[in-house]
Amino acid sequence: MTISFILTSYNIRPYLPQCLRSLSNVARPGDEVIVVDDGSTDGSAELIASKLSDFGFGPGVNLQPVCLGANTMGGVGIPANIGLSLATQETVFFVDGDDWIIPEGFNRARAQMLLTPADILIANYKVFDETRQTSSQPADDDKWHKLVHKGDIEILRVQALSLIGVPWRKFYRRGFLQERALRFPEGDFFYEDNPFHWAVCLAAGSIRFLDTAVCQHRVNRPGQTMGESGMALTAFFTHFETISRMLHRRDAEYHLLAVRWLLENMAWHTNRLSAEAFYPYAVHAAAVLSAIPEPIWVEALARSGHLHPVWLVADRLRKGDISGQVNSWEHARLHGRLAEIEAHLADIGKTSKESLDRLRGQDAADRFAAIKATFDMR
Repeated sequence: MTISFILTSYNIRPYLPQCLRSLSNVARPGDEVIVVDDGSTDGSAELIASKLSDFGFGPGVNLQPVCLGANTMGGVGIPANIGLSLATQETVFFVDGDDWIIPEGFNRARAQMLLTPADILIANYKVFDETRQTSSQPADDDKWHKLVHKGDIEILRVQALSLIGVPWRKFYRRGFLQERALRFPEGDFFYEDNPFHWAVCLAAGSIRFLDTAVCQHRVNRPGQTMGESGMALTAFFTHFETISRMLHRRDAEYHLLAVRWLLENMAWHTNRLSAEAFYPYAVHAAAVLSAIPEPIWVEALARSGHLHPVWLVADRLRKGDISGQVNSWEHARLHGRLAEIEAHLADIGKTSKESLDRLRGQDAADRFAAIKATFDMR
């Protein structure tokens, strides 16, 4: 089984060498490595164009550098689709240019895809926090022990849709992607991997799962889309509408799953929204949430008890109370800042007290030394 690795990059020059070296450790003769740079301005394009062969790729691995010259609209959609249009091998594997491959896990997953071929094989991954320099399990790691690995395709499909939809944890059969004309959506938005994940899972005729980590995904690095706290987050409402259109002939279970997906993402958003994004985010949310049929909304509520805090936000917006929710966010932000100021003042007070105590101690020590010196002179 040969693989077309599709690596996308944009202004990630410090991380590319580690990524490319890790990729060279798993690429085999017959594989191809397609590196698409989306108009980087930090030297990434120059590295890809002239030094790609310097990272240890063995003989028989076809290297294809593609430098677009200018940044395209949106996020990874256009570069990823360009990579797909150039791919020629049996299997496709996407690579984020700031991540790195875990050879042992990747090779195990590759062997699994070879032994039991499927339209998609979904593996696990790890999350590397750039700020803390620590590695941890992803947010959906607790779902693995509950997965059914064989049986009805609809059960497998629902399981796949419940997992985080990132592309760099999956092996895709390229013929399947071609036959179904599956591509990332292209537009002035980010997070395109979400509707792509839904489209792939809904179209797949066979799905496999393997609980092994195939890569380390880097988070909390400067300039990362996952650090977004403003208008870009409204893309999730556009993607929800896209996903909903895919489900027009599906039963209610899929619609419930889509609503749950949106609410889980909203729970992540509302803890990181910037003040300038409050109103536009609320407007987008209200428009999309109000279109969800009442029976689906009520049933989703019944199944999502642990999402209770975001339900209050979502239900308010669904009823059109945009101003009320924006005011609530503004008050919460104000109280949060006041709490930070109080904590800072408390730290200052504690530091001042400690400094005063030290000064008093030093003064007492100086007086004792002076008295002692006087007695010594006698």
